[in-house]
Amino acid sequence: MKEKLFIFIFLIIFLLTLTSNTFGVFAQDTASPKNAPRVVLVELFVQGGCPSCPTAEFCLEDLAWEYGTTKIILVEEHLWGDGYDTTETNARYDWYVDVNSDKRGTPDVFINGLTRRLWGLVCDCVEGNYNCYKKAIDEELTEPPLVELSASKTITESNYIIEGTVKNISDTPLKDLAVCGMVGKEGDEPGLYYYIQDIFPFQNMPPLLPGATFSFKFVPEISLALKLEIDGEEEVLHPVIFVQNTETKEILQAFYLE
Repeated sequence: MKEKLFIFIFLIIFLLTLTSNTFGVFAQDTASPKNAPRVVLVELFVQGGCPSCPTAEFCLEDLAWEYGTTKIILVEEHLWGDGYDTTETNARYDWYVDVNSDKRGTPDVFINGLTRRLWGLVCDCVEGNYNCYKKAIDEELTEPPLVELSASKTITESNYIIEGTVKNISDTPLKDLAVCGMVGKEGDEPGLYYYIQDIFPFQNMPPLLPGATFSFKFVPEISLALKLEIDGEEEVLHPVIFVQNTETKEILQAFYLE
């Protein structure tokens, strides 16, 4: 009798331990994606000679230094023949804003694509615009990420290769997504903080089921190594990768390659 009772108690303890471990593993698997950091891409469209652009540049460049690239990535895209614009930057602005729209002009700020657009300035004072940009960025940072984005670069003698993966870490299938990227240079003047030199073509992804992964590879058209020597000084290029919905034009995640 005592032996049967001992076996019965042992089985109960064993089943309780097994159940506890099973639920513990399940909770860990579902909770881990929620801890993935959200990185916000801020696109500032500017033009040389624009009288209100320096205010936007000052505020956003200050916020970029304050937050760092693990939270926000600021890129500045020049427009309309100001000497720093490119065919790609002009085409991207036209993709965001119809050429017949009456709301075109600089400065124009897109926070995670069309998730949040701030056209022009909210007021004449620097502090008011700074607070407006900061509030919009903070709101985006609180949103849980739907995808996990990782990338690495391989440097060659004349160029570099960017490769990485996009993983659906949400609980629902995702569609209409594409992975894209940019390469920026860093100038010494305001308005030239990571000003964009090259924008990669979209690589459209098939619908991603929860847990599914998509692999990508880019070879930037700029035929230069990541570090260049010009007049005896090093010039550093800044690559940025991001995932964007091609229908809603919202950006889900961004990644800055150190």
